[in-house]
Amino acid sequence: MQTIKQTFLAILLTGFIFVSCNDDDDADMTPQVGNIVETAAEAGSFDTLIQAATRAGLANFLSTQSPITVFAPTDQAFANLLKELELERLDQIDNATLTSILKYHVVNGAVYAKDLSNGPVATVNDGGPGSKDLSVLVNVDSGVTINSSKVTQDDVMASNGVIHIVDKVLMPPTVVDIAVTADFSTLVAAVAKAELVETLNGDGPFTVFAPTNEAFDMLFTQLKVSGVDEISKEDLKTILTYHVVSGNKQSGDLSPGNEETVNGESIAITTEGGVMINEMANVAIKDIQGTNGVVHVIDKVLVPESMKSNTIADIAIATPDFSILVDALTKAELVDAVADPDAMLTVFAPTDVAFNALFADLKVSGVADLTKEQLEEILLYHVMGSKIMSADITPGYFPTLSTYSDNHMSVLITTEDGVYLNGDVMVTNEDVEADNGVIHIINKVILPPTVVDIAIDNPDFSILVEAVKKAELVEKLSEEGPFTVFAPTDVAFNALFADLKVSGVADLTKEQLEEILLYHVMGSKIMSADITPGYFPTLSTYSDNHMSVLITTEDGVYLNGDVMVTNEDVEADNGVIHIINKVILPPTVVDIAIDNPDFSILVEAVKKAELVEKLSEEGPFTVFAPNNAAFNKLFKDLEISGITDLTKEQLVPILTYHVVPGNVLEANVNTGMVPTLNDENAIDVLVDNGVVTIDGSAKVIATDVQGKNGVVHVIDKVLVP
Repeated sequence: MQTIKQTFLAILLTGFIFVSCNDDDDADMTPQVGNIVETAAEAGSFDTLIQAATRAGLANFLSTQSPITVFAPTDQAFANLLKELELERLDQIDNATLTSILKYHVVNGAVYAKDLSNGPVATVNDGGPGSKDLSVLVNVDSGVTINSSKVTQDDVMASNGVIHIVDKVLMPPTVVDIAVTADFSTLVAAVAKAELVETLNGDGPFTVFAPTNEAFDMLFTQLKVSGVDEISKEDLKTILTYHVVSGNKQSGDLSPGNEETVNGESIAITTEGGVMINEMANVAIKDIQGTNGVVHVIDKVLVPESMKSNTIADIAIATPDFSILVDALTKAELVDAVADPDAMLTVFAPTDVAFNALFADLKVSGVADLTKEQLEEILLYHVMGSKIMSADITPGYFPTLSTYSDNHMSVLITTEDGVYLNGDVMVTNEDVEADNGVIHIINKVILPPTVVDIAIDNPDFSILVEAVKKAELVEKLSEEGPFTVFAPTDVAFNALFADLKVSGVADLTKEQLEEILLYHVMGSKIMSADITPGYFPTLSTYSDNHMSVLITTEDGVYLNGDVMVTNEDVEADNGVIHIINKVILPPTVVDIAIDNPDFSILVEAVKKAELVEKLSEEGPFTVFAPNNAAFNKLFKDLEISGITDLTKEQLVPILTYHVVPGNVLEANVNTGMVPTLNDENAIDVLVDNGVVTIDGSAKVIATDVQGKNGVVHVIDKVLVP
């Protein structure tokens, strides 16, 4: 095809004839030129072109039609074409085909080189679908090319027009040929990989919206691929067929509205101010007509809705009101996390207004003033690791992806009168569904809370908050921690007030509240999975020692015997909260015994000996407390059935013999005789390699159970004076 074009142009150019007069004559000096056929014949290198025109019955047309422009291939161009077609002679091409080829080299009007510009030019070949004139594609960026042929000489004048000589025969193109000749190399590669060449070279007609190489480069950047090779054949086929519409629709035939493509999905066409597809791709070059359809060049690749990435990141980026959120995600390096197609997330997304309110509260100018680590903690606190649609939201504490000490921090959701987070953050728009989860829009940025914030945010802790404020513990419990807080609800506090016969927090002193509240706090973080039975120190102190709370884990987690953990692992950024159903009061040494079922016989004995009141006094007392096993061993030695076989008078000297004045911790126990509350007898203490033995046989098996009026050490044998 290229050879024919070249031959035709060469003939036209060399046919330029000048007839001049003698310098001595006064004759007309105007150059004389023949018509296009005559000019080609005079040139001597366009014999094949003239032969072809004669056979096709176009010689008269080329001689008389005026004005016309002919892109004339040389004899060599025709020879090259015959070689490409594996033909020996021109007469092996049928007349209809020859006519179509030659007409494809002719343009109406005299079009000079200076008039040529990049884009399609209609030829007189009206053999296209729907009788549309086929187009040649002109490029003047570096010389002049017509389709893939070069203009080797331009503006050869003839009496009925102008000739431009070309080095290849121009062959009427299919829509695929147009892509090839227009150097849409990426599109061509994609069509080849998708195995659509044969289809798009078929009868058609087709209307093709053809993306440029630059358009494909933008797509590759978005997809994070290097090129066509990294996109599957199936995906390419889906994308490419989304660029093809049935029928031959030149720009004048396009009307606003939806147009179904050959892949079954529709594109949206707008025509105001130029043709645009899907409100994002501009038609940069229109109406390149081929033999089986028309091509319109577009500046972006169209991605079918069925293939569009619609991750949480995509939605955020596409939503103007999330611009600060996107900036924050970018700085925190979390964009990939919310763009992960394999994830399934729930994101509570603050608007720009919400972020600006936060910046004002923090007295910063914006995202730039916060560190990557700060932003990461804040942003992940807005994300849950599962997809929760609004219909499935229930009230309660739920883990977020923001962690403290490797554990997920909790957010409180309430659903009365709308969905709220941590008390006052409202969900203003729900169920913005993404491929990898759902977005619920909120009106305020939620900051990871301290244990104090968790209490403040939950209306069920209003009395606890009031008590913490009166005890002046807000600052302490807002420190770095970590803390474990066993938090009583308002119901629990009201039960306490009824027991104490007071109206509320106002009737308790700061000191009383401080002692009670700190008894609910441990100075380390203990998640429910890590809770083990035993005595543990709290932040409430007696005689500078941390008072102990008893934890049991059989059939749930209980404190001091009967206080139940009803909700666990409400995580804060400085610790964790476990909700309890009763206020736990700092215990006396008697309470310590009462709360532990392993001291039930001791408690029975203390009550029968009428020592409860005395041992509940201010003290301090150090109690060596025999467990039930120790008492049962005594009963066996005495050959009695139990406490019922002992009198009060027998029990008093025995029990007081187990009590030492003062608050003596294990570290302060020394070898020697130690006076007891049994005025007549002292116990004999031996400390040997850390083992404490009393009266030669009773061993201390647990130590330093601190109460509010003394300390308890557990022994394995009852001491008898």
